[in-house]
Parts: sequence; C-alpha cells; structure tokens
Amino acid sequence: MKYLLMYNPTSGKGKFYKKLPKIIKFFEEKNLKLDIYKSLKPFDLEEKVIKDGSNYDVIIISGGDGSINEVINGLMKLEKRPKLAIMPSGTANDISAILGINKNIKRTLNIILNQKPVKIDVNKVNDRYFLYTTAAGILTKISYDTKRSSIKRLGYLAYLFAGAKDLMKNYRMKMEITHDSGVVNGEFMLVLGLSAKRVGGITFRHFSEAKLNDGKLELRLIRHVKRFRILRLISFAIKGGRKHKTDINLKSSYFKIKSSEDVIWNTDGEKGVNGEVVIEVKQEAIEVFASKKAIKEYF
Repeated sequence: MKYLLMYNPTSGKGKFYKKLPKIIKFFEEKNLKLDIYKSLKPFDLEEKVIKDGSNYDVIIISGGDGSINEVINGLMKLEKRPKLAIMPSGTANDISAILGINKNIKRTLNIILNQKPVKIDVNKVNDRYFLYTTAAGILTKISYDTKRSSIKRLGYLAYLFAGAKDLMKNYRMKMEITHDSGVVNGEFMLVLGLSAKRVGGITFRHFSEAKLNDGKLELRLIRHVKRFRILRLISFAIKGGRKHKTDINLKSSYFKIKSSEDVIWNTDGEKGVNGEVVIEVKQEAIEVFASKKAIKEYF
C-alpha cells in the first residue's frame, strides 16, 4: 500500500507540521510507504493529485475544507481514484466532522489502517466539484471573504464577526430552479444546498434526513422577507435548520438554477461560480474513511 500525505501549511494556525514526525514514525513502524507533499500555492494540491494521484492507494489530506475541495477536484479528474482520508487542521472542519474524524492523530491513523472505506457522493456545479455544500445569498460569502489574518488572530470568532456584518445586507435573489420533480420560481435571500447536516461549524439536526451516498442533494430555499430578516435566520439556526412554513425544500439528483450574474455560489466554503448553475450528483464517486458512528448516520 502506498500513501500520499498532503498538507496545507497555512490551515488553522499552521501547526500541523509539528505532528509530522509522529505520523512518519507510525508509518515506518508499520513498514508502510508514505510520501509527503507540502502545498506551496493555491490549487497545487489539485494539480498534484491530477499528476500523481493514480500512483497511490490512499491520499491523506490535512487542511481545511478548502484544501479538501482541491483534492476532490483532482480525484474526480482521474480514472483510477485512490481512497481519501482526512486529517483536519482548518478552522471549521465541516467535512471531517461530518465523517466523524477529529484532530486525534492516533485515532485517525487507526481508522485509515483498520476500517474499510465507504463510497460517497460527489456533487458538480458547472465544471467544479464539491463534497457537502453549495450556497448563495446571505452569510454565504464569509467563509472566503474573511481575512486570513483575522482567522489566525481570532479563529472561529472572525467568521462570527463577518457574519454579523453580512446580516445587515438585503439579499434578494430572483431564481428559477428546475429539479427532478418540477420547477420553482421565487425571490430568495438564502439558497442552501447540503449533503449532510453541518455547515459553517453549525450542526442542523432538523435540516433533513440526508445521506452521503443516496445520489441526492437537498436545497433549502429561504424566501426574501422585508422585515424581521435577522430573526428569521437566527430562528433557522437555533431550531437546528427546521423548515419554516414559507421555506421550500427540494431533494434532487439534478438542479438547473437561473439567476442574475451577481449571484455568487459558495462551494465547500470556497468562492465558486457566478450566476446560472447546473448541479449534478455523481453517486458514490469516491471512497473515503469515516468513523463507525458517521457511517451509521450518513451511509
């Protein structure tokens, strides 16, 4: 078995490198081949996977959700796809939390070596892939607009401060959404697509009964309102994503969404495409390692 460990040295507070000796020793003691790649610039993780990924049995990525998204986009361009393992070192770490992987290195390595991977859906928006979320509208820009210096200084609080500012803006997105069962029209302040029940470090227990291998993505459409906009969103969060009577919930393997060009789509916490999008679900496209608890809940 050949393993490739890729890491983003700027993720979180940039301390993952301190864990490398322990990881290297673990693989040496098991007599397993481990190569290490340090990211040096944006999108080089994706490029590395495209170039050399097929030469490995397992790719381990240490980074935040953005780093994982790069690796996902690289994997989806390969015919022979290695299995994917995650060692979280970002700020929100939504993907690893969904898969039941924490920052305990020994626990994660034991999962990688001793458990069978599971097949997981990968979603595609226009020509880019994402694993667990795409969204547009209020609060969806803060994950990529928040300054890196603020994140290093304040951690998750930096996102909360940015979110408070974004709540003051009046998002009003006119959309036509075609899905497996019909067409929906309306003006929305938030369109939130999820494959699981967590985004932005928040778990939405009542969002849906989402699965990560059912070939479906769920969209929650929250209509634009003139008054009590902030209260409406706070209620959505406090109630764990429970559907309001004016919300629309769609579950589909395909969406075509017509909107104006100033609508920006967030994909796995990164700035994505603008305007009209086509979203497709690629069912069970890659294999990932997850905890037994996560497998029971999402697979």
